[in-house]
Amino acid sequence: MDPNRRIAGLAVALAGAVTLSFTGAAQASASTAGAGGGAVAAGPQAGAAVRGTLNGVAAVSSREAWAVGSTAAVEPLIVHWNGGRWLRARTPLAKDGQLFGVASIYPSSAWAVGVDEGGTMILHWNGTAWHRVRSPSPGRRPALEAVAVISSRSAWAVGYRNSTTNVQETLILHWNGTAWRQVRAPNPAGSELTGVSAVSSTDAWAVGHTSSGPLLLRWNGISWKRVAGPKLPAASLYGVSVTSAHNAWAVGVRFGCPAVGCPLVLHWNGTAWKRAKTANPAGDPRGNWLFAVAASGGTWAVGGTSVTSSSSMPLILRWNGTMWKLVRSPNPTGAVNLFGVAVTSARNAWAVGCPTSGTQYAVILHWNGTAWKRVL
Repeated sequence: MDPNRRIAGLAVALAGAVTLSFTGAAQASASTAGAGGGAVAAGPQAGAAVRGTLNGVAAVSSREAWAVGSTAAVEPLIVHWNGGRWLRARTPLAKDGQLFGVASIYPSSAWAVGVDEGGTMILHWNGTAWHRVRSPSPGRRPALEAVAVISSRSAWAVGYRNSTTNVQETLILHWNGTAWRQVRAPNPAGSELTGVSAVSSTDAWAVGHTSSGPLLLRWNGISWKRVAGPKLPAASLYGVSVTSAHNAWAVGVRFGCPAVGCPLVLHWNGTAWKRAKTANPAGDPRGNWLFAVAASGGTWAVGGTSVTSSSSMPLILRWNGTMWKLVRSPNPTGAVNLFGVAVTSARNAWAVGCPTSGTQYAVILHWNGTAWKRVL
């Protein structure tokens, strides 16, 4: 599998495809369940640069955060912030293993999701070590791309699978405190879920796209239902963050605007999803895009913006209560894209990603209340 499959999918989409798939390059074979336990990869490494990509980040406080992705050797990559530095964590070995999402609400527990050659992959942090937890892997080439935690007895993981006729479908799993189980969900043609967020056991959102546009699903405590959004046939959603029944944000990319790609932000006001006006940085007309959003302790969205036909730089937007504003960010060497963001307060936020060219060392940026700085 390609550690930069998000970039590969984006390149195809910005070249003229209607929808953008994060996992279009993933080729994991199916199995009935992910294996439990397993050996452990080498680590930790204190503050050392890591070749690979970071796809997701979760923060509990200014002293506790996790970031996940994959190494250049296509092995699971997890790094931990202990309040003073980022350290590489030991992880269960997984051939062709990639982690795409992570979530945590307290220091003694965290979940990370992704894919390996056997299908879906779910890892759990118990306060001492990361262990693999058995997970359903229905259909062909299933993958998990995002995870949200409500409590020790409730969590959601979303992604996609392929049917026996090779039609891409949504995949949703739920943690009930004992095991991960598949939950039925709407399956529009060519669908994929790339983001999930929850505020309670009866209120959660999952976003992604279908072959005909954005996909918005809501959990009401009983079942997942599709919710209508603005009609945007040439658009995809990648991230979502919900803070209450009356406030949620979803981000992605809109094609043909008139650039090939423009940032897309939708807002849920408790009644309907509405498009929000966003900054569209000037640059190469190949476009700009948003991959992730976080709305707890402050509202940030991150992604990438084209500078030339062969390079890009981080794109960071902030909601100031009235509008989305472009915020200056570091521009590490290489075509850098940001895939994940987490925020705990007005003075503490993290963004992660990687360059798509050159050395391809994982990138971590930190917001200190005044400016974004690169720390890894």
